[in-house]
Amino acid sequence: MRTLLATLTATSLLPFIPNLASAELRPLAADRPDATESPQTVDKGHVQIESSLLAYRFNDANGTKNIRWSALETNIKYGVSDNIDLQVVLTPYIDNVTKTNGNENSIRSSGDIQIRSKINLWGNDSSESAMALLPYFKVHNGRLSNKEFEGGVIMTYGTNISDYGVGLQLQGDYLYNETQNQHDWVWSHTAVLGYDVNSRIEGYVEYIGEVDLKNNYLPYASLGFTWQTSANFQWDIGSKFGLASKAQDFAAFSGFTSRF
Repeated sequence: MRTLLATLTATSLLPFIPNLASAELRPLAADRPDATESPQTVDKGHVQIESSLLAYRFNDANGTKNIRWSALETNIKYGVSDNIDLQVVLTPYIDNVTKTNGNENSIRSSGDIQIRSKINLWGNDSSESAMALLPYFKVHNGRLSNKEFEGGVIMTYGTNISDYGVGLQLQGDYLYNETQNQHDWVWSHTAVLGYDVNSRIEGYVEYIGEVDLKNNYLPYASLGFTWQTSANFQWDIGSKFGLASKAQDFAAFSGFTSRF
């Protein structure tokens, strides 16, 4: 709890920390709040922090309700070259509650750790189009982990069409299937459309399609906004809605991105 409070205090002060990034940096590009990752990497020698201050997920299926709160899920990025960055994704606090037939089971824990890298293939300094690969693997951590090796790769593309930003993504995840006691590939794809409301606020709508370990196709809609308060800091808020009965019902999240 002391660690969580210290982290909350530190992140709450980020908007007031002096701007250390230089003027020649690329425009700020974040992987949040939408599911489609940005194809741009963090500038060489700089650090970017992307954090969800609070996230909520709810699902009601077959008489079982699942409610999950998480705090400070954070992606820490470091630019190691002009077109590659390294990333560590941490979730220090999760409160997972499952309710079935009047019985309630609650688990509070930290979450698994992800080690990722973003490799820009082209367009890192261009507004025309850009593409990147993001390989990753999981380091199991916490009581909610399945303690199995998991990983995957993401391919993401971005471009501009008229006044709109367009993003497309294909992702493959190599996950452990508990029912089959083996690892299987699952897939997902996304398409996002972003629009500048004004010079500081941008909105987006997104379609997400996921294929789970049971071969169910799960469609989602997502929408949200970002508010950029400086060249190196922005707030965000987002949501995700299931479009089929087997999809997760609802999720909402809010956070920030800060570059140093």
